[in-house]
Amino acid sequence: MTDNTSAIAGSYAGSGPVIECILDEGAPTYAATSIGQNGMLLKTVTFASQLEEGMVVALSNDTANTYAATEGMPVVEKAAIGESLVIGQIVSTPELKRFPSSTDADTLAKRLAGKYYRTALVELHVPGRVVKAEIMQDGSNALVPGVATTLNFNITSAYTSGNRGYYFDSASTKGVGCIPMHYVAAGSDGDTASALVLLTGLLYAATGA
Repeated sequence: MTDNTSAIAGSYAGSGPVIECILDEGAPTYAATSIGQNGMLLKTVTFASQLEEGMVVALSNDTANTYAATEGMPVVEKAAIGESLVIGQIVSTPELKRFPSSTDADTLAKRLAGKYYRTALVELHVPGRVVKAEIMQDGSNALVPGVATTLNFNITSAYTSGNRGYYFDSASTKGVGCIPMHYVAAGSDGDTASALVLLTGLLYAATGA
């Protein structure tokens, strides 16, 4: 096998939006307490699927990833075979938000609730703009991170007196130009929720409510 690769630099940061993301690294495992260089006892932890600066990541489409549960941050993870949600690259050193509990961090929902996770800056390689949007639920269609066909621009809500910004209807078809970055349940018709949306092109406008 011949290695024809080169160490010459060739990646150029700054071409995509950079946003702080939660890293879904799986369940934590606790190492034995050890003594650090300063002579103090040091408690350490590793995660099942640890991520590092420079790694390419996928958008997590877990139903636990609501806007409220993630404090408005998208959740990213190592890509799985066959998926099409690979979205960007980690461009900062991950930082631990809260040291995990040995009994309360074995699921993503528990890690989000207890803030037992690390965060990092991720540069999205999908061109566009990230916006906070208000989503009108319809009782039938859930909003799943990465699924680009389920958002219609809601012109009724967007142009109601006093409203500004982006309003979307959850829908079954016709969504174009935008990628949801949080999970929103189908809920009941007329319910509303918040989510981050990555704009990638022209939007489809619907009457909405």
